[in-house]
Amino acid sequence: MIMEDKGLLGKIVAIIPGLVLMIGTLAVLRMYAVPWLNGITLFGVKGWPVKVLSLNYILLSIIAGMLFRNVLFGGKIPAWADAGFRTTRLFIKTGVIMLGSLYTLQSLLKLGISAALLIMAFVFGTVFLIMWLSKIWKVDRSVAAVMAAACGVCGVSAAVAAAPGVRARPVDLALAIATILGFGIVTMFISPFIGKALNLSDLQYGAWVGTGILNSGQVLATCLAFNPVIAPGTAVAYGEVWNVVRVISIPFVVFAITVWYWKGEGEAEHISLKEILISKFPIFVLGFFGMTALSSLGMLGAEGSETLHLLRDCMQWIFGIGLVGQGAYIDFREIKAAGGKPLRLGLTAGTVKYVLALIVIMLFMPKVGAF
Repeated sequence: MIMEDKGLLGKIVAIIPGLVLMIGTLAVLRMYAVPWLNGITLFGVKGWPVKVLSLNYILLSIIAGMLFRNVLFGGKIPAWADAGFRTTRLFIKTGVIMLGSLYTLQSLLKLGISAALLIMAFVFGTVFLIMWLSKIWKVDRSVAAVMAAACGVCGVSAAVAAAPGVRARPVDLALAIATILGFGIVTMFISPFIGKALNLSDLQYGAWVGTGILNSGQVLATCLAFNPVIAPGTAVAYGEVWNVVRVISIPFVVFAITVWYWKGEGEAEHISLKEILISKFPIFVLGFFGMTALSSLGMLGAEGSETLHLLRDCMQWIFGIGLVGQGAYIDFREIKAAGGKPLRLGLTAGTVKYVLALIVIMLFMPKVGAF
């Protein structure tokens, strides 16, 4: 049946099966799988799988989603679960909005200046690198444009935002998404090990992955894998500040990439900056700042209060449910299909950004932050 013909009640009912599966999966992981892993002792370390491999509920949620898609579902989310799994982005965005409660405007502004300078340098530096490499390697401009948005800003969201303005074909978008997701999966799993091996602080780690990892959801996942605690001063608190600054740049990057594309194509088309800003600005970021404003005014309670404790527990559930869904949208076949020049282009830019961000953070970022 066509979703639009079901009416509001029908749409709600259609969401339930997939949503129940995601919630049930997270419940099993948090209540049974993680405690079991925490009880395993290897090499004299109790909880070795969690402490060393970072197999907490966040990474397990993504792995579970990947297994659903590629093993249990045979590569495609079935119709009965599709509507529920499509709520994934809603959960992720809701969680990001709630993360605003970790900050005050004073601390955000203090950290935001350095974050903005660092992020903008890496965002536009990556975009220009891809534009330059695409010319040398003779990569189609549509492919290069969506890859520049994906690698420069925040992965899938930026690629989707840029695609219409550069007339990208579905296959171009699929290649960009598969490439950055494939790269992101690798960095998502190795980053916690690197961070711990280099003895990075939560601030340094959050700033690094918030700058160097290509996809917003993967920034969240790897921050929580490094330190699963959600509180001010933790990796996820810092990583999401950097990530929010990066997300805010989407309309500006999309505009720059669109102008570059049409200039190269030699076709005259009027593109309004105002229209790009209005249509591409991520509205959920406003919610993030709204929660920060409430926190700044003390309306969410003092640090350590029951209200904030409940809010952060809710955040863990919301993010976990969303990440089960995110894992279910990682198709191994799409990643395998991301080959040739697009793959080389994306992996080169992604690796340069990832490694250079780590070097810059280690050289210039203090271990202790503003909040």
